[in-house]
Amino acid sequence: MDKQVAIVTGASRGIGKAIAHLFAQEGMNVVICSRNENQIRKTAMEIQKDTGNIVVPVKTDVRNHVDVDKLVQSALNEFGRIDILVNNAGVAIIKSLVETTDHEYDTIIDTNLSGVFFCCKSVLPHMIKQKSGYIINISSGAGKTGFANLSVYCASKFGVIGMTESLAEEVSDYGIKVFSVCPGAVATQMQKEFMSNEEFEKRKNQMIQPEEVAQKVLQLVKGKFRTGTSVDLH
Repeated sequence: MDKQVAIVTGASRGIGKAIAHLFAQEGMNVVICSRNENQIRKTAMEIQKDTGNIVVPVKTDVRNHVDVDKLVQSALNEFGRIDILVNNAGVAIIKSLVETTDHEYDTIIDTNLSGVFFCCKSVLPHMIKQKSGYIINISSGAGKTGFANLSVYCASKFGVIGMTESLAEEVSDYGIKVFSVCPGAVATQMQKEFMSNEEFEKRKNQMIQPEEVAQKVLQLVKGKFRTGTSVDLH
């Protein structure tokens, strides 16, 4: 993996940060993004100091295709190629469907699904040109099973799996592989927001850890998995 170039979205904390850190440990040059500029810069410095590999932070809102195009161009300007895209940025709002506002609906769908679309659309011409690449979309167990009060979140994650499977068929002739990862409850800040502090602290060691998701993503990049595969992680 030495000197391959990876973009990881939503990488200021949690799963995205763990993936970026592991990629850098493996010798990759990593471009990370988040809407929070201060946090993404801090994360880049932490990973670069720990691994010695280049980590480039770019403030990006994946809901905005102009921002996404700038992110991709930043990676190309810095390294000249893109080998791996990990679409990890995501949000969740716990509400019944009838209580969910139009704005909340747009926020979830635009981040979790449109963000994947924008990032793939921006990266793919470069991967097609080089006839190689990996795209890993972080879906969820909620992308395969519906849960009460998470209808819009579930819809977005079901959509990620559908997009993954369709895109895998579209680009397979170009040597590009597309996967999705569907973890259950992961011990992250997002998961903490679903629970009381007491419940989270009690259960966090029994949950999937962000580093476990990162290891699964690395296995997909290194292994010989069939393109379009959705990998469960419980």
